[in-house]
Amino acid sequence: MTGDGRDGAEHPRRGRPRSERARAAVLDAAAELLLDGGIDAVTMEAIAARAQVSKATVYKWWPTRAHVMLESFFERSRGTLAVDPADSLAEALTKQLLALVQLFRDTCSGPQLADLIAAAQADPDIRAALDQQWLRPRREVALRLLAEAVARGELAPDTDPATAADQLFAPVYHRLMLRHEPLADQLAPTLVRQLLTGLTATR
Repeated sequence: MTGDGRDGAEHPRRGRPRSERARAAVLDAAAELLLDGGIDAVTMEAIAARAQVSKATVYKWWPTRAHVMLESFFERSRGTLAVDPADSLAEALTKQLLALVQLFRDTCSGPQLADLIAAAQADPDIRAALDQQWLRPRREVALRLLAEAVARGELAPDTDPATAADQLFAPVYHRLMLRHEPLADQLAPTLVRQLLTGLTATR
């Protein structure tokens, strides 16, 4: 017991823990700043001010503004990594691509990512964070699916999974950045069909 009659245990508080509330506020602030003012508006000072936390709090969890922006973006797009083990290769790849198409077309994530890709060309911190937090996790899912299909004999043995993954996903990013063609749902099954038709092992 303590001198004031309370025991020494700390009683749980209702709602989110303070650190989790602050983290969520920081991620929301980064997303809002990116949408409102573009990449240049997202500074550690601006993030802290909008989230109503200290700049030290932001730096405690993220080393650079790029890491805050990418985690904020990633928080809103986790579902695009989901894979159903019961799906065929074509179904799994189509779902991956369709989720990406719909994310880019139907949510604010498309313009956000386009801004981040553009900024990454001149900012090594953004480029590294984009690779580690966004591109690499998604690429690894596709590489695993393709490599497993090669091992099963479903795809030709000389298939290069890395090149095949680029052939699938590059057109989606191409349309996101250049906007020369729409990001239509039909793009996903079309890309998968055309790729797999060329890679299918000859029996």
